[in-house]
Amino acid sequence: MPRPSWLSVLQKAPEPSVLSDGALAAWAGLRLSIFQAQSVELRGQHGEHPAVAMILRGRTRARIASRGQTCDFCPGPDSVGLFAPMLDVGWTRWDCEPGAERLVIELDPGTLTRRDDIETLRPPRRRLKQDLTLCDPQLAMLMRLVADEVRGGSPHGALYAESLSLGLMSYLYAGHGVGGASPATRRGTLTAAQRARVLDTVEARFGEDLGIDDMAAAAGVSRFHFIRLFKHTFGVTPYRFVLARRVAAARQLLAQTDLPLVDIAGITGFGSQSHLSAAMRRELGQAPGEWRRATRGGSQDADQSDASAGKPSKSRSPRGSA
Repeated sequence: MPRPSWLSVLQKAPEPSVLSDGALAAWAGLRLSIFQAQSVELRGQHGEHPAVAMILRGRTRARIASRGQTCDFCPGPDSVGLFAPMLDVGWTRWDCEPGAERLVIELDPGTLTRRDDIETLRPPRRRLKQDLTLCDPQLAMLMRLVADEVRGGSPHGALYAESLSLGLMSYLYAGHGVGGASPATRRGTLTAAQRARVLDTVEARFGEDLGIDDMAAAAGVSRFHFIRLFKHTFGVTPYRFVLARRVAAARQLLAQTDLPLVDIAGITGFGSQSHLSAAMRRELGQAPGEWRRATRGGSQDADQSDASAGKPSKSRSPRGSA
């Protein structure tokens, strides 16, 4: 009989989730939750898939008994607990200060990828080695990016969620897997025909919630293989490529039209005016209103200003931008 999802077990524990149902539904990546970390004693936590956990806020101390070993630790800012497949945590005691929060991500590739991708993410005979006091700044950074995205309602869309999740899985099996062969780094690039089909798809749909599956289908390869080929071809990830294309389209509309920023955000696939503003500040060093004024040599009406950047877009594309 298969073991239940570890998260389904945790959700029955006296640690409430801080995420709304809407925030969880908007997230298109690996199954996860963020819990209010409580001073609590838990027994009998079991699950089929490996998992990673990290304290996002506050200070905690813990004692965990798992697989015949007992571990005492105080998780630091880059401390991640890596729980092995078929995890079996017999007993846990947490002492947490008020306001502490815990992120748990269940590493089940079946919730993320099609069947043809699973062996690439999780090579045969390669498994994750349990380490409850793992200190890995790169892994911690990836997990914080995941937490920030899902906490914000996944404004960057499915493409970003999938990219983060695939990157997290790949990093873990490459850097913390044992046995079998390390995931191979496939070289090569997209063919001219594949590039043309992918670019046509991006141009036709960049204002929608474009996902990796859509782009991979245009290239005729699995999504995980597609990410590698795409980066070798264009030098950036699919997410960064699509983001740059959206910013370029927004720049053109800002320069050539008097459309309000909120409408430009919707047309170019940004989930909101604030998302457009953040992307342009990051990519160009200027907010949309500043860029428009500098480009056109004049000021815009008050309703065009970046002071309204937090107002949701009336023409928001489904589930935000990728």
